[in-house]
Amino acid sequence: MTPDARPDARPNPASADANASAAGASAATADALVSVRNLTRRFGNFVAVNNISFDIPRGQIFGFLGPNGCGKSTSIRMMTGLLQPTSGSITGFGGLDALKDTERWKQRLGYMSQKFSLYTDLTVQENLRFFGAVYGLQPRELDDRIATLAKRLKFEKLLRALTAGLSTGQRQRASLAAALLHSPELLFLDEPTGGVDPRGRRLFWDLIYELAADRGMTVLVTTHYMDEAEQCDRLVLMLAGNVIAAGTPHDIKSGLDGRLIEIAPSGDPFGAMNDAQKQASVEDAYLYGLTLRVVSAAGQRDTVAHELTTLGQVRNAEPSLEDAFVALVRKREAEVGASQRHD
Repeated sequence: MTPDARPDARPNPASADANASAAGASAATADALVSVRNLTRRFGNFVAVNNISFDIPRGQIFGFLGPNGCGKSTSIRMMTGLLQPTSGSITGFGGLDALKDTERWKQRLGYMSQKFSLYTDLTVQENLRFFGAVYGLQPRELDDRIATLAKRLKFEKLLRALTAGLSTGQRQRASLAAALLHSPELLFLDEPTGGVDPRGRRLFWDLIYELAADRGMTVLVTTHYMDEAEQCDRLVLMLAGNVIAAGTPHDIKSGLDGRLIEIAPSGDPFGAMNDAQKQASVEDAYLYGLTLRVVSAAGQRDTVAHELTTLGQVRNAEPSLEDAFVALVRKREAEVGASQRHD
């Protein structure tokens, strides 16, 4: 169970307002399995994680999102007990403290890395027996669990195959089985469907639903696929070490309600985008295929629609999670840039 040990390398300005709002949203969580409070990690003068707070609800699918270098991996290493925070606390599992009860804390966790973590010179079955023995499972119980997981994850015919010869999807299924052998209360899935074909992705998400809904397991998943993020019960979005949004997918998308419009450009789409970006009432404008999407400033939707009618047909648009994520990231980067220019 070893997440990527490389520290994140994105400059990290303060954003107390976003973290405060995330803490407020998490406080509303009725039954938290794990609570993260004011968590900070520094590497010398570099702040990789900046005073973040949130709750991971019990028995739900919790999405942990953000671009590369935003602090996700560092946060996960702290939440799994592999890295000491500079300050802050991580508590859960009925009274355990990740810093004080580290070994008991780790026993409650399962972890599947985005990097293949099984031994390539062993068969799938040998790998699973090895990891099961590390977890302290007895041989008969272990073989029963291996058989059950192999059937559910559809790799029964691969048990005696060397992992070196498996496809990416097959390796991911075997890795997931290893993480589930000891029936953890909290399962960390770090980009579990990266490089997996659409059918394999569907299989993974069917199992994630089963784990959370039928077995009551809590699942924390990181992903770059926004369609997968839409399927999470709750989300936290990170940027430059800060939490910039937290809530249900609907909550996060609601920030664009009544502000997003689509334009079918009558001329050059790139020219239309440049013209839209020059408008004072426009917060962001970008191309979605050949369609122009425009985010108006709060309360300025009608003004923007009127100003841009010369570019083409204007209509309302339903925001996607990707729209909301991009809008939040660009808004925060603009705020940071303005702050740096002021300083």
